[in-house]
Parts: sequence; C-alpha cells; structure tokens
Amino acid sequence: MKTIFDSILLNRIQFESSSTEVQLDCCIYENGNAFESQIFVSMSAFNQLMCELSVRGIDLDMDENLDTIVISDSEVIYSMDLTANTDKPIFLPYYCLPEQNKLLRA
Repeated sequence: MKTIFDSILLNRIQFESSSTEVQLDCCIYENGNAFESQIFVSMSAFNQLMCELSVRGIDLDMDENLDTIVISDSEVIYSMDLTANTDKPIFLPYYCLPEQNKLLRA
C-alpha cells in the first residue's frame, strides 16, 4: 500500500493489566518505505492516541472488541485486533506519536 504522507497503520493494540505501557503493532510508512513494527507507548500517550482517533471520528469500542487472556488471578492480557474491519483501516499521521517513540524500529 502506498501512502501520500508518512503515517502509521494500526493493526493491534495489546497491554497487560500490570503494565504501564501499551504495545501497538503497526505498519509504518515513512519516506516511501513500509515496515512492520511494534511501538510501546505509555498509558498517557495511549490515552492521547485514543483522543486523536475520537477527533478523527474513529471510536474503538473497548468494551465490545477487547479480547482478554487470563494468565493468573492478578495478570490479564488485553488485546484488540484492528485489522478485522478492512473497510476502515486505522491510519494515524506520523506526527501523532511522541518524538521518542518515532525512533523505535523492529
């Protein structure tokens, strides 16, 4: 897929109940290249991303679409596959992520 501007295609959101970070599995389109990557953001940065999506008219129903995997009594992994609805891929402009996260590569 070719994009006009540098952007990020979100594929999966995953986080653990005991963690303060959220893992974003995505495809990054930058300078005409595309590569798969995992980006780790803080819960605060994730909240900002959710607000950015909401402003763009993309509301992720966390109650309905969030899968849970119970590891133990105190540990749960939450995951949401964003590729299920291929009619509406979730692209974010590259500038939406904090600068320190743009340097991470898989």
